Amino acid sequence: MKMNGLSAVALLLPLSMCGCFSSWHASPFNGGEGLEGQTVLIVPFREALAGADLWYGESRRGQTITKGIRMWAAGQEVDARFVTGERVEEAQKTIRNWAKPRLSDAEWARIGRNVGARFLVEGSIDKLQLKDPRSIGFFSARAVISYRVLDTEKGRIVHQRKGWRVGRERGNEDQFKVDLEFDNPQEIELRLLALTARRLAEELYGYYD
Repeated sequence: MKMNGLSAVALLLPLSMCGCFSSWHASPFNGGEGLEGQTVLIVPFREALAGADLWYGESRRGQTITKGIRMWAAGQEVDARFVTGERVEEAQKTIRNWAKPRLSDAEWARIGRNVGARFLVEGSIDKLQLKDPRSIGFFSARAVISYRVLDTEKGRIVHQRKGWRVGRERGNEDQFKVDLEFDNPQEIELRLLALTARRLAEELYGYYD
């Protein structure tokens, strides 16, 4: 059965809806509130992989992460307010047609303000692998992402992570476990992207473990 990014993310909803008998982990910014009750523009992540350099909005994987964050929020008791519709298209057009190789913090903030967002989230997929290069025929899905949260009113970064590793091992606070019990490469990639979206959303809004 063919799966798209949205259906892959839906696989995670049952896992993300139970907070029974667990402790609360506050968001690491905005006084622990994160994006709760705040209007946010989430820019589809770009890809900065070896052999591929896809700008914001050009990456299918980046779009999947964005959808995953929204689906996670829809299944939680959080006040999530996403910029949607024509305003998103307006922002993406501005970013897509940007003449310079990068945007400054002030430029990102202005794009967010122009579409009514208090916060803006942008980032990149820095690495994504499905197989362990040291082991022939074995899957070892992992990804590395970087992202930033900007306060559009103040024009500054309020939270960021660089080189955040996503993989099977739990070796330090920058990793989290990914359980993969199948060997279909497409499904493994979609599940990895969906779990990346979930973990990112948990940081943005706070979560129960």
